[in-house]
Amino acid sequence: MRNIIFVCLLLLATRAHGQNYPVTSPWSRLTIKPAVGVLPWSLPVKALTAVTLEYPLKGNWVLGAHTMLASAVAKNTYNIETNYSLQFSQKFGVGYSMTGPRKLVRLTLLAMGGARRIAFKETLDYPGLEKITTKSSTLMPDVGLLVDWSLGRKRYTFNVRTYLPFYPFEGYPVSTFQNISIEMGVGMRLKH
Repeated sequence: MRNIIFVCLLLLATRAHGQNYPVTSPWSRLTIKPAVGVLPWSLPVKALTAVTLEYPLKGNWVLGAHTMLASAVAKNTYNIETNYSLQFSQKFGVGYSMTGPRKLVRLTLLAMGGARRIAFKETLDYPGLEKITTKSSTLMPDVGLLVDWSLGRKRYTFNVRTYLPFYPFEGYPVSTFQNISIEMGVGMRLKH
């Protein structure tokens, strides 16, 4: 009899535990937004690929990370041969997200900070002059504002974003004009 009571209590406890709501993973709120784009005002013009990660906090606050790799499109312009012209950037930040009345359109503003690495090698080959090769590589701070427009309500969205850099501060905004990026892509929220 004692065993039957023990089994009944065990079954009741198991059934009560089975009624609890499933626990969702914190990763299910993470949104991954890959994109392609361009640095249209840099010389030479650079095509880029980028990935943005967004994690919502309380209210409409968002944590974000942005990774970008850009490379020169045109290799030969004005007797200058570009052997390589690369730019890599990694930034982290926090921001605020606003939605429209039907939650179809979302605007997210992220204040970002991180590092940017720029490297290039170019050769001047002008008729009548000696060939001159220039090579440079630098690591610098990357501070700016990431503006992201998202269209869609479910797991998948279409995104257009632009990054407006604030560094270097001296000579702003002319000094940062060439590093403004424009990107387009899709967003995917991870599922539980």
